[in-house]
Amino acid sequence: MPRDTLTGSRIRERRTILGLKQADLARQAGISASYLNLIEHNRRRIGGKLLLDLAEILKVEPSMLTEGAE
Repeated sequence: MPRDTLTGSRIRERRTILGLKQADLARQAGISASYLNLIEHNRRRIGGKLLLDLAEILKVEPSMLTEGAE
């Protein structure tokens, strides 16, 4: 499974565990809900600052979102 596929799925899984709505997470990360939706459904890549920001909001290490995804 490609890295981006796992990363998007892990973001969605962690968001739902925390009880966050997609719109709430997107707003906190400074992106649109539609862009987050594309990330979670593996239609957009993620990395760099956005990955770090999402990991911080989701209260996980960035590696938890990407580890083993390569």
